[in-house]
Amino acid sequence: MTNANMISTNKSYICANCNQIINDRYMLQALDKMWHEDCLKCACCDCRLGESGSTLYLKANLILCKRDYLRLFGLTGHCASCQRLIPAFDLVMRCGELVYHLNCFSCYECQQKFCVGDRYFLYNNQILCEDDHERTRKASLSSSTDSSLFSK
Repeated sequence: MTNANMISTNKSYICANCNQIINDRYMLQALDKMWHEDCLKCACCDCRLGESGSTLYLKANLILCKRDYLRLFGLTGHCASCQRLIPAFDLVMRCGELVYHLNCFSCYECQQKFCVGDRYFLYNNQILCEDDHERTRKASLSSSTDSSLFSK
Protein backbone atom coordinates (compact mmCIF):
# COMPACT_ATOMS: atom_id res chain seq x y z
CA MET A 1 0.00 0.00 0.00
CA THR A 2 1.31 3.44 -0.85
CA ASN A 3 -0.01 6.96 -1.18
CA ALA A 4 -0.55 9.27 -4.13
CA ASN A 5 -0.08 12.95 -3.35
CA MET A 6 -1.34 15.82 -5.47
CA ILE A 7 1.20 18.60 -5.81
CA SER A 8 1.55 21.88 -7.64
CA THR A 9 4.93 23.09 -8.83
CA ASN A 10 6.63 25.27 -11.43
CA LYS A 11 9.30 22.65 -12.16
CA SER A 12 8.94 20.38 -15.23
CA TYR A 13 8.46 16.66 -14.72
CA ILE A 14 8.04 13.68 -17.04
CA CYS A 15 5.00 11.45 -16.47
CA ALA A 16 5.93 7.93 -15.38
CA ASN A 17 3.16 6.48 -17.55
CA CYS A 18 3.13 8.37 -20.86
CA ASN A 19 6.65 9.85 -20.74
CA GLN A 20 5.29 13.29 -21.69
CA ILE A 21 6.11 16.55 -19.92
CA ILE A 22 3.54 17.36 -17.27
CA ASN A 23 2.24 20.86 -18.07
CA ASP A 24 -0.91 20.52 -16.00
CA ARG A 25 -1.50 22.72 -12.99
CA TYR A 26 -1.56 19.64 -10.75
CA MET A 27 0.22 16.31 -10.90
CA LEU A 28 0.37 13.22 -8.75
CA GLN A 29 3.39 11.89 -6.93
CA ALA A 30 3.32 8.17 -6.23
CA LEU A 31 5.87 5.36 -6.10
CA ASP A 32 8.64 8.01 -6.16
CA LYS A 33 7.49 9.13 -9.62
CA MET A 34 5.37 11.92 -11.07
CA TRP A 35 2.13 11.30 -13.00
CA HIS A 36 -0.54 13.17 -14.94
CA GLU A 37 -3.83 12.92 -13.08
CA ASP A 38 -5.25 10.93 -16.03
CA CYS A 39 -2.24 8.59 -16.19
CA LEU A 40 -2.28 7.16 -12.67
CA LYS A 41 -5.04 4.57 -13.06
CA CYS A 42 -5.93 1.17 -11.67
CA ALA A 43 -4.64 -1.59 -13.93
CA CYS A 44 -7.97 -3.45 -13.64
CA CYS A 45 -10.87 -1.02 -13.58
CA ASP A 46 -9.12 2.02 -15.07
CA CYS A 47 -10.35 4.33 -12.30
CA ARG A 48 -8.27 7.44 -11.70
CA LEU A 49 -6.40 6.74 -8.49
CA GLY A 50 -6.05 10.42 -7.61
CA GLU A 51 -9.85 10.61 -7.40
CA SER A 52 -10.36 7.45 -5.38
CA GLY A 53 -8.33 8.69 -2.41
CA SER A 54 -4.66 8.80 -1.67
CA THR A 55 -4.14 5.05 -1.30
CA LEU A 56 -3.04 2.74 -4.07
CA TYR A 57 -1.66 -0.78 -4.07
CA LEU A 58 1.26 -2.27 -5.97
CA LYS A 59 1.38 -6.03 -6.35
CA ALA A 60 2.61 -8.33 -9.11
CA ASN A 61 3.79 -5.22 -10.94
CA LEU A 62 0.22 -3.88 -11.07
CA ILE A 63 -0.96 -0.56 -9.71
CA LEU A 64 -4.41 -1.17 -8.22
CA CYS A 65 -7.23 0.57 -6.38
CA LYS A 66 -8.20 -0.91 -3.01
CA ARG A 67 -11.26 -2.75 -4.34
CA ASP A 68 -9.35 -4.52 -7.13
CA TYR A 69 -6.41 -5.27 -4.86
CA LEU A 70 -8.73 -6.99 -2.40
CA ARG A 71 -10.64 -8.73 -5.19
CA LEU A 72 -7.44 -10.16 -6.68
CA PHE A 73 -5.27 -10.75 -3.63
CA GLY A 74 -7.51 -10.53 -0.56
CA LEU A 75 -8.65 -13.49 1.44
CA THR A 76 -12.14 -14.80 0.85
CA GLY A 77 -14.12 -16.78 3.36
CA HIS A 78 -17.52 -18.19 4.09
CA CYS A 79 -20.27 -16.58 6.12
CA ALA A 80 -20.82 -18.35 9.45
CA SER A 81 -24.58 -17.86 9.05
CA CYS A 82 -25.48 -18.62 5.41
CA GLN A 83 -22.27 -20.49 4.46
CA ARG A 84 -22.03 -18.55 1.17
CA LEU A 85 -18.77 -17.10 -0.08
CA ILE A 86 -17.78 -13.66 1.17
CA PRO A 87 -15.70 -11.83 -1.45
CA ALA A 88 -12.56 -10.23 -0.05
CA PHE A 89 -13.78 -6.69 -0.84
CA ASP A 90 -17.13 -7.02 0.98
CA LEU A 91 -17.65 -5.34 4.33
CA VAL A 92 -18.11 -7.94 7.04
CA MET A 93 -18.86 -8.31 10.72
CA ARG A 94 -16.55 -10.42 12.85
CA CYS A 95 -17.30 -12.09 16.14
CA GLY A 96 -14.39 -14.06 17.50
CA GLU A 97 -13.16 -16.25 14.65
CA LEU A 98 -16.52 -16.11 12.87
CA VAL A 99 -17.14 -13.82 9.87
CA TYR A 100 -20.56 -12.72 8.58
CA HIS A 101 -22.07 -10.82 5.66
CA LEU A 102 -23.50 -7.56 7.01
CA ASN A 103 -27.04 -8.77 6.19
CA CYS A 104 -26.45 -12.09 7.95
CA PHE A 105 -25.23 -10.59 11.21
CA SER A 106 -28.35 -11.14 13.28
CA CYS A 107 -29.61 -12.97 16.35
CA TYR A 108 -29.70 -16.73 15.89
CA GLU A 109 -33.00 -17.02 17.78
CA CYS A 110 -35.13 -14.04 16.69
CA GLN A 111 -33.25 -12.94 13.52
CA GLN A 112 -33.06 -9.33 14.78
CA LYS A 113 -30.44 -7.50 12.70
CA PHE A 114 -27.76 -5.74 14.68
CA CYS A 115 -26.90 -2.08 14.13
CA VAL A 116 -23.70 -0.34 15.02
CA GLY A 117 -23.49 -0.11 18.80
CA ASP A 118 -25.99 -2.90 19.53
CA ARG A 119 -24.97 -5.38 22.19
CA TYR A 120 -24.76 -9.01 21.15
CA PHE A 121 -23.41 -12.17 22.72
CA LEU A 122 -21.61 -15.22 21.37
CA TYR A 123 -23.06 -18.32 22.99
CA ASN A 124 -22.13 -21.81 21.72
CA ASN A 125 -20.89 -20.22 18.45
CA GLN A 126 -24.26 -18.54 17.95
CA ILE A 127 -24.82 -14.79 18.02
CA LEU A 128 -27.66 -13.77 20.31
CA CYS A 129 -29.32 -10.47 21.12
CA GLU A 130 -29.34 -9.42 24.76
CA ASP A 131 -32.88 -10.72 25.42
CA ASP A 132 -32.29 -14.14 23.84
CA HIS A 133 -28.91 -14.48 25.52
CA GLU A 134 -30.49 -13.85 28.92
CA ARG A 135 -33.33 -16.29 28.17
CA THR A 136 -30.86 -18.98 26.94
CA ARG A 137 -28.57 -18.46 29.93
CA LYS A 138 -31.47 -18.77 32.40
CA ALA A 139 -32.76 -21.90 30.63
CA SER A 140 -29.28 -23.40 30.72
CA LEU A 141 -28.92 -22.65 34.45
CA SER A 142 -32.33 -24.10 35.29
CA SER A 143 -31.70 -27.28 33.28
CA SER A 144 -28.33 -27.82 35.00
CA THR A 145 -30.03 -27.25 38.39
CA ASP A 146 -32.81 -29.71 37.47
CA SER A 147 -30.34 -32.39 36.37
CA SER A 148 -28.29 -31.99 39.56
CA LEU A 149 -31.47 -32.64 41.62
CA PHE A 150 -31.99 -36.01 39.91
CA SER A 151 -28.37 -37.14 39.92
CA LYS A 152 -28.38 -38.09 43.65
